[in-house]
Amino acid sequence: MSLEVRKARRLRVVLVCAVMVAAVVALSCMTLMSDSAREGFGDPAAQPWESLFMSHVMIAAMTSPLLVAVLASRQVDIEHQGQGWMLSQVAGFPPGLLCRAKVAVLGPLLAVAVAVQTTLIVTAGLVAGITVPLPLGTWILYAVGLLLVDLALLCLHVLLAARVENQLVGMGVGLLGAFCGVFSLLMPPALARVLPWGYYAIVSPMGMSDGGFVPITPGYGWLAAFLVLVAVLFGTVSHRFDRTEA
Repeated sequence: MSLEVRKARRLRVVLVCAVMVAAVVALSCMTLMSDSAREGFGDPAAQPWESLFMSHVMIAAMTSPLLVAVLASRQVDIEHQGQGWMLSQVAGFPPGLLCRAKVAVLGPLLAVAVAVQTTLIVTAGLVAGITVPLPLGTWILYAVGLLLVDLALLCLHVLLAARVENQLVGMGVGLLGAFCGVFSLLMPPALARVLPWGYYAIVSPMGMSDGGFVPITPGYGWLAAFLVLVAVLFGTVSHRFDRTEA
């Protein structure tokens, strides 16, 4: 773990997270700048918090797959350079153990990133002058769901980055995930459940209708099944890595 933390510092993954958080906050808060939006800051019928929330959901669905892909690629690519896998195995750290350690190090960074971006967006809404009561529970529920989906995709991307030496493959998958994540908000739920990135829409406790934004019940059962499936896959594949020679 300490070795992976030192690698993360050397690779400046904290800076990568900070830049992405800043981008998410800036893009999500663009809806606060228009005059029409400001006029409804005190009117519950104008749904100012709901509008800001859905903007955040859309931006997070677009940027989170990219962030996860970049973090996994940077943390794993160093092992492909200079026979890192072999040297670690000689030192008593097999490839599967390294993969698990990388997830354990990057996971808390994602948790901090999600917490910080959510807090900053809510703070921006308050500072901008939204006086309608804040639906804090909705924001917390989504932040937890967003983090869980991020962690699941992180596990998958670490495996992919470890298996495929060319990190452009992982980045390409992340880019594809960004498109799928956004479009999953418009997909039927049955179709969104088939795609890993569709769970960015599944965890949202709010949706859109002809009459505006409406609360919906997230598919927590499907999310739980998805998380269990990813956990089993990650555990199985990473332990197989332990039995292979670098």
